[in-house]
Amino acid sequence: MEKLLIEAAYQKYSGRMLQAMIRFSRDEAAARDAVSQAFTQALMNQTLLETMPEPAVRAWLYAAARNALVDMKRKEARVTVVQELPETEDPQPDPTDRLLVKSMLDRLNSELRMPVYLKYYQGLTSTEIGRIMGIPPATVRTRLRVALKLMRAMMCREN
Repeated sequence: MEKLLIEAAYQKYSGRMLQAMIRFSRDEAAARDAVSQAFTQALMNQTLLETMPEPAVRAWLYAAARNALVDMKRKEARVTVVQELPETEDPQPDPTDRLLVKSMLDRLNSELRMPVYLKYYQGLTSTEIGRIMGIPPATVRTRLRVALKLMRAMMCREN
């Protein structure tokens, strides 16, 4: 079968491809974009397409247009889902939670209490806390991990 150049393929198939993509998507603008993308891909893969017989080129073009439509619809669905997520208000902290945390902090020794306070109340990094306490950042992280584990255990005993 005679090999088909991209320009000739556009002349021959673009109208029918557009109609097929409109039927497939029920969205003329998306169908036009999909056909355009298919021929853009064809230009980028012209060397490959020139080695194919005409029916294979036609099938490749239709598949490229269909895949472009599917990709557009998937992207559109993701954007829609993100836009439809309800906005949640930050819940007001329960004063008893603050008292519980203070009570648990008071039960920790100062080596564990200080990193927790500096990290979660002052917003400092482990490097900054290490400088203040004169210990390596890795030790700060270890103390934080131990302190939080102990506090979780205290919470379990409280409930």
